[in-house]
Amino acid sequence: MSIELAYSVTNPEPKNESGNSTQVSAKLSPNGFALVPQPSEDVKDPLNWSSFKKSTTLLIWCLGCFATTASGLGNALGYFVQAQAYHKPDPISLSYSVVAATAGIAIGPLFAIPLAHLFGRTRIFLWSMVGLLATGIWSATMTHSDQYGDFIAARLFGGLFGGIAPALGAETIMDLFFLHQRGKAFTVLNLSFLAGVVVGPTLSGFIVGSTSWTVQFWWSNGVEGIVIILALALLEDTYYDRTPEAEDCRKSWPDSFLANRTATFFAGARVIPPMSMAEIIQVFCNPFLIGICPVTLLCGGLILVDFGFAAFFNIILTVFLQGSTATGGYGFTPGQNAEFLFCLWFGVIVAQLYGHFANDRIPLWICHRNGGIWQPEYRLHTLWLPGLVILPVSLGLYGASLQYHLHYMILALATFLGGFATNAIVPVTANYIVECFKGHASESAATMGVYRLAFSLTIPFFAPAWISKVGAGWCLGMAAFFSIFAYLGPLLLMWKGAKIRTWSFKSLLADEGGLKVIKTAGNMEARREV
Repeated sequence: MSIELAYSVTNPEPKNESGNSTQVSAKLSPNGFALVPQPSEDVKDPLNWSSFKKSTTLLIWCLGCFATTASGLGNALGYFVQAQAYHKPDPISLSYSVVAATAGIAIGPLFAIPLAHLFGRTRIFLWSMVGLLATGIWSATMTHSDQYGDFIAARLFGGLFGGIAPALGAETIMDLFFLHQRGKAFTVLNLSFLAGVVVGPTLSGFIVGSTSWTVQFWWSNGVEGIVIILALALLEDTYYDRTPEAEDCRKSWPDSFLANRTATFFAGARVIPPMSMAEIIQVFCNPFLIGICPVTLLCGGLILVDFGFAAFFNIILTVFLQGSTATGGYGFTPGQNAEFLFCLWFGVIVAQLYGHFANDRIPLWICHRNGGIWQPEYRLHTLWLPGLVILPVSLGLYGASLQYHLHYMILALATFLGGFATNAIVPVTANYIVECFKGHASESAATMGVYRLAFSLTIPFFAPAWISKVGAGWCLGMAAFFSIFAYLGPLLLMWKGAKIRTWSFKSLLADEGGLKVIKTAGNMEARREV
C-alpha cells in the first residue's frame, strides 16, 4: 500500500552549483517513507507485487542459499570416518574437501552473473540447483578408497553451482524491496546462506555417529529437490525495465502458467533485453573493478579478516573437540560434537533477531536525525556491537579456552558469541556495498562473497603451523586484535564515506545518497538534495 502525493515544482531545474534541490512527485508509504525506487503503475512491476508474493519469492531464494552451504559443509564432521575410508592418515587433509567447496562458492558467481544477464536470473538459479543436486549425488557415491580425488572434484563443482544463489539473490532483493525494507531482506537472505554453515556440520556429526557418512549428502539433495520443485511452480524473474521503450517486451510476456514457466526456465520470450559480447565482457569484469574500489576495500577488509578467522576456527573446531585429551583435545564423539554446535545455532538465531530489529531501524533513525536525508553509510552503524565489541571478545575467549583447556562450556560461549558477531556483520556489509553500486547488485554481492571467503580458503594452509609456533591462545589473541584493526575501515567510511564513494569507477557508481526519504516535521517531500 502506498500514498501518492503530488507537489508543485518550485525549482524545476536542478542547480548543482548553488546547492538547491528539486522537488518531484513521489509515492510514500503510509508511515511517511519515500518509496525508493519509485514503482510504476503496472501491477506486474515487482515493486507492486503483494507482500505474500514477495515473501514467497524471497523464501525460495533463501532455501537455495541455505542448500548451498548445507551441501558444501555437509561433511564437516565426517573427517575422521572419511580418513579411514580413503586411507588418509591425517584427518586434516579431509578438510580440503570443504576448502574445495568453499572455493567453488567464491568463484562460481563470477561466471554465473554474465549468464544471468543473458538468460535471466531465475533460469540460472534453477539450473544451478539442478547442478548442485547432481554433484551431491556424485559426492555420495564416491565411497571407494581410490576415489578421494573424484570426491574433491565433486565438492569443487558443487561449490561452483552452489555459490550462485546468494549473489543473484541480492539483485532480486533490489528488484523487490524498497530502500527502507532492504535491511531485513538482506539479513534473511544472508543468514539463510550462513545457517547452512551451522546446520550442515551439526547434522553431519549426528549422521557419521550413527550411520553411513554418505547420508551427509543425501539429506541436502532432498532440500535441493524441494527448491527445484518450488522454483518451477512459483518463481518468476524479477527483472523489470521501466523505460517506455520496453513496453512492447513487457506486453509480450506470457500470462498462462505453462507458457510462463517455459519462457522463464527453458525457452520462449526473452526475460531481459539482448546484450552484445562487449557488454557481457564488461559484466564479467565488473566484480573485479568493484573489488578494487576504495569503498569496497575498506568494507571488504572487515569481512575478509572477521569471517576468515571465524570460518577457519569453525572448520578446525572438530579437531579440537574430537581430539584426545592427551593432546589437548576434549575427547568428544561425533554426536557430542554435533550437540556442541547448537551454540552456533543460537548465534545465528540471535543474529537474525538483531538484524530484524536493527538493520533498518538504526539507519533510518540516524537518517531521521539528519533531516531525513539518506546516506548508505548509515547502515554501517549497526556494526558497532558485533564488530568492535563482541567478535574480539569471542576470539580472545576462544583462544584462552584452547590454550588453558578451560571447561567446554566456556568454549561454547565463545563459539556462540563468535557465531552471533560474524553472522550479524555479513548482511550489513553486503547490503552497504550493493547500495553503493546498486545498478550492479549481483556483481557487488559476488565481490563481497570473494572477500568473505578468500581468507578462510588460505588460512588452513598456514594456521596449523602458526598455532604450533605460538600456541592457540596467542594465535586467536592476535586474531582478536586484527579484527579490531579491520574495523578501522568501516569507521573511516562512517566519517568520510560520501567522499570515498566518489573515488569509485564512474561507470559503476550508483547510490541513493542524498535522497530525502523520511517525512520530517510535517514535511512530505521526497527529493534528492543536490
